[in-house]
Amino acid sequence: MRLPSTIALWGGALSVILVIAGASAACGQPSRYEPQSPALTEPPPATTAPAATDAVTATPGVQAPATPFSQRVYDPNLTMYGIWDGLGHDSGDSLAALEDTVFYDDKSQAYVILEALKFFNLDVARAGLDTLTELTGEDFDFDRRRWREFVGAREEEYAPPSDYGRWKVNGLSVIDPEMAALLEPGISSSRVNLTEVVWGGVRVDGIPPLEHPPHILPEEAAYLLPDDRVFGVSINGEHRAYPLRVMNAHELANDTLGGEPISLVY
Repeated sequence: MRLPSTIALWGGALSVILVIAGASAACGQPSRYEPQSPALTEPPPATTAPAATDAVTATPGVQAPATPFSQRVYDPNLTMYGIWDGLGHDSGDSLAALEDTVFYDDKSQAYVILEALKFFNLDVARAGLDTLTELTGEDFDFDRRRWREFVGAREEEYAPPSDYGRWKVNGLSVIDPEMAALLEPGISSSRVNLTEVVWGGVRVDGIPPLEHPPHILPEEAAYLLPDDRVFGVSINGEHRAYPLRVMNAHELANDTLGGEPISLVY
């Protein structure tokens, strides 16, 4: 009489195990990161870099990322958008993309990381700097100027992904939408190197320029001291002095001199 009850007991336990196993299989694992940029609705053609399985075979002892890309061939553009793709970008996605950058030794992400550093939290920024060290063999810590000088001197070796122009303009437009309109022509222009465009810390026209400032005679400039410096400009027989003390606060003056439009930048 005990045999049936024993079978029933084990059968019930087996059912519980099967239910738990089924639930685990249904949950699965989330993807490492899904690019959110509209520019990647139709991903650009993949590069000819080796697939993840080939990379593991070619490098014994190196483990592939725990959850590799869904695509069979590595694509630097997808990694770029995984590193950062706008406000609210998931830090876990950034870290996963940085891991892929190291695994595939993707030097094209150097400029991407340098540009994205200002948007990262401290932990992701540190991971980004560690990634730069892996790619370059250098360690300049948070000195972005030195990083840019090093990478910029080796432009061909660290050339960014093909969609970098669009990615960068979209990123700068987060700071100020007017930057997108200002830099949009540079995306398709071979004369503009967007890797050299660096945000100066203010929005467009955050420092108001002098627009056709009023002029006075030298003897009327009582606010100037004898040793104050000025920028002297002469065009078509007309002469004008722009005091450094004034230019220092504006950095740009638009004016007309000798019948010609001029822009004085300091």
